Amino acid sequence: MSEPLVTYLNDHLGGAKIAVQLLEAMRDQHDDERFRQFASMMLPEIQADDHTLRSIAESIGTGPSIVKEAGGWLFEKFARVKLGHTGSTGFRMFESLELLSLGIQGKLCLWKALQAASHEDSRLRAYAFDDLLSRAQQQYEKVETQRLDLAQNVLSPGTKT
Repeated sequence: MSEPLVTYLNDHLGGAKIAVQLLEAMRDQHDDERFRQFASMMLPEIQADDHTLRSIAESIGTGPSIVKEAGGWLFEKFARVKLGHTGSTGFRMFESLELLSLGIQGKLCLWKALQAASHEDSRLRAYAFDDLLSRAQQQYEKVETQRLDLAQNVLSPGTKT
């Protein structure tokens, strides 16, 4: 078993857990219907990617790291308090969308790295990395559209946080 690969996958599993929890909270608790609908649309895709990542981890002989998953859970709880995404449509929501956007960029890097590694590691060849990359790029564009729309309002002079 490749220790760097195990570590890398577990790092990304922690990030995926954060994204799923952020979107679940946004879907279930946000005051603005627009963000609840957005989260409802994004969540199944992010969950599918999380499932694929878990499948890859299991195929190489490891499961998720309990420590990293717990760290991800704690980070998400901290982010929820700091970012206030469950009810804020201002700067805090903007930061939540930026966190999600950065996470998706990380996922793009993950899929690219695993695709490259699949040339040498047959355990990774069963996955459709081109499809995963395409879906992640589409997710990124959707999140960026929301983030940049919100940026126009929250980053303007005189806007309250």
